[in-house]
Amino acid sequence: MAKESMCQSCGLPFNDEHAHFMTTEPDGSISIYCTNCYKDGKFTDPNLSMEELIEMIVPVLGKAIGEEEARKEMVALLPTLKRWKKE
Repeated sequence: MAKESMCQSCGLPFNDEHAHFMTTEPDGSISIYCTNCYKDGKFTDPNLSMEELIEMIVPVLGKAIGEEEARKEMVALLPTLKRWKKE
């Protein structure tokens, strides 16, 4: 599997600063999801909606870029990620 540059659920970048958030699949392979979203081969909150995730991320990301900009970024980004992408 190709290495992803960000969590395919929440968009957390897999860069040096956030490398400790990378997790593995039960078979030991690198997961496409971060430790906040995924553990032991399962989503930590499987019933979480994309809208609920946006509401969780906006206050945190908003501290860095402002809540309005954070909301715009998440509304644009999350639907493109594998967890949320409509097949």
